[in-house]
Amino acid sequence: AMKKPVGILHVKVVGATKLIKKDLMGKSDPYVKLKLTEDKLTSKKTTVKRSSLEPEWNEEFNFIVKDPESQALELNVYDWEQ
Repeated sequence: AMKKPVGILHVKVVGATKLIKKDLMGKSDPYVKLKLTEDKLTSKKTTVKRSSLEPEWNEEFNFIVKDPESQALELNVYDWEQ
């Protein structure tokens, strides 16, 4: 049974600090992947911040919530080149 949307989760990815160095030059090219668990839609991504271990994104995303009891927000930081 398809659940009807019950609300919208508004997420603002502000930034990150003390990221691990992933590049040979001692930097990273980080981006954040966001996903609501239990959601079949593809995840959302921030832009890639080149050569930064302290990136600032200030990017906003909206997710449609269907079941707040079972859904959770997953945030993962990746290095673009990895």
